[in-house]
Amino acid sequence: MTCMPWGTVHALLMQGLSVIEGFKVIHYRRPLIGCCQLTVLRAEDVIKLFGVSESDIDCAGLRLRLAEVFKLGGSGGLGVGVKELPKYVPIEPVNGWFRLGPGPYLIRYAEYVRIPNGYVGLAIQRSTLVRMGATLYTAVWDPGYEGRGAGLLVVHNPYGVRIEVGAQVAQLVLIRMSGETKYVYRGTYLGEGR
Repeated sequence: MTCMPWGTVHALLMQGLSVIEGFKVIHYRRPLIGCCQLTVLRAEDVIKLFGVSESDIDCAGLRLRLAEVFKLGGSGGLGVGVKELPKYVPIEPVNGWFRLGPGPYLIRYAEYVRIPNGYVGLAIQRSTLVRMGATLYTAVWDPGYEGRGAGLLVVHNPYGVRIEVGAQVAQLVLIRMSGETKYVYRGTYLGEGR
């Protein structure tokens, strides 16, 4: 079975045509555009929402600064109703800098964040990380989540990278939902990194 590129699917949907998805045929009578509105908060709105200063924001979100780095010290597992996290081995900075060779690292941000009901956060890496040969993998920050979030930093550069403690590694972009929800985050990571 071949998959249609998203651009083709999108073009068909915009014309109100049917799209075959797997073994199902999905019929759209009206274009999907205009069914909902995605609102990304401006820096000015982030300042008001979180009560932070201008030094805490970037052009489109809250600055996330590097606080801690951990090496993965074992395997992990994910099943239905079970999570087994690997052991995390702290890496100490040298003269305020983390020197990281190729490989994956769990990083913790310095900022303790509370995502209000009615909002979702997306942590997006700085482009400088990509230009250095590293990527940062993140997840959705659900409404109701609070804590010092974590991400998976993967160093691809065979020579490694250096990152100073407190350097901005990402920005947290806030998206307004269509309204508040009764399904706020109450999972395992609530309050992490206190």
